[in-house]
Amino acid sequence: DEDVDDDFAELQRIQSAKRREAKDMSHKSRIQEVLGMTFSPNIRPLGISDLQSVIMLEKASMPKPEHQATPDKFEYRLTVCPELSMGIFLTVVPSQIEDTDIFATFDAAHPVETDRPDQAKSVLLAHIVATASNSNTVLDSDMEIPADWKTCKGKDTGGKGHLEGGHTVCLHTLAVSPKLQGCGLGKLVMKAFLQRMKNIGFDRVALLCQDYLVGYYERFGYKHAGKSKVQFGGGGWHDMVFDL
Repeated sequence: DEDVDDDFAELQRIQSAKRREAKDMSHKSRIQEVLGMTFSPNIRPLGISDLQSVIMLEKASMPKPEHQATPDKFEYRLTVCPELSMGIFLTVVPSQIEDTDIFATFDAAHPVETDRPDQAKSVLLAHIVATASNSNTVLDSDMEIPADWKTCKGKDTGGKGHLEGGHTVCLHTLAVSPKLQGCGLGKLVMKAFLQRMKNIGFDRVALLCQDYLVGYYERFGYKHAGKSKVQFGGGGWHDMVFDL
């Protein structure tokens, strides 16, 4: 009987893996159909040189302005803790794309190589930006930035923003280019981000979301930790936590 149970469990694992593989292939086919080109992404941490692309993607993907992070916050986060970020980039040759509007960040994209004849650009499709904290969930203070962070060289942040040595990653932004949503890019960047945070040695990743997105993040493995007291953007947030 135990052998039968083991065989059944193994069969279920194989079938589950095949379903995941089929779903991933479906997403890849979908995005290649939308793009009209081969999808060969470059997934890497962001840097301050990506600032304008990140700002453009945030504005394009967030329907409510009050929920958007400000340019100052992005500058702070990509300067102080760029390692706590992740972006999906795609090399795009302008002459091979009929409609560059499909890429929300095309105008801010950098050339892949200087003086490259085909003028190929590295275009940001999706990103995650975060900071570190010692709280178990995201607090209002985690959402803020120190007023004098550009001039103050000390470690004292006044309890605001990124805490060097914190055990919790506060994920502030997950953004996907609007015309490419539904193609699996959110899952792709999240998977890469969670693996990187685990490798660095963090205990957990915490984020805030509105009620209609609770189920979305639960599919990634996040646990719903109840309603949040955070008042950023008018409040109404829910705490989500992923234990690494």
